[in-house]
Amino acid sequence: MAAPAILLLLLAAAAAAPRDAGATDYTVGDSDGWTIGPNYLAWSQQYNFTAGDTLAFNYVPGQHDVYRVTQDAFRTCEPAEGQTLRKWASGSDVVDLAAPGDYYFLCNVTGHCLGGMKFTVAVAAPPPPPPPPPPPPVSLRGRLDVVGISCLAVIGLWFGLLS
Repeated sequence: MAAPAILLLLLAAAAAAPRDAGATDYTVGDSDGWTIGPNYLAWSQQYNFTAGDTLAFNYVPGQHDVYRVTQDAFRTCEPAEGQTLRKWASGSDVVDLAAPGDYYFLCNVTGHCLGGMKFTVAVAAPPPPPPPPPPPPVSLRGRLDVVGISCLAVIGLWFGLLS
């Protein structure tokens, strides 16, 4: 009776678990958020990003935005056609770092990128899962019991034949 309840509890816990237990959520600029002033290059270099992590951009909508761009657009701070991979402007944007590689972000409001609102992150592949634990050792006592019973059966048969 308790087994079904435990099974349901385990299933509920698994459903509530995050999509990637090893993923980390980072807030860009930490408590400063996404605004003019912080050194985002220094901010991004203090972390080790892994595929599955997320970046949260918090800012005042209309004053800033977030563009994920190519390396060339990042260098010039002027994304040309085809150099913007994605845009966000809600003020509370979450970006999934879904795959390993280099990601380039900037604010495309005039002068903001040149003023330092840009950074890049190098996203690494997640570490492999740990190997499964070895199987438990087979009990020698269990093997002796089986061998002992077998021997007794053979002896019993042997005595049965002699009588």
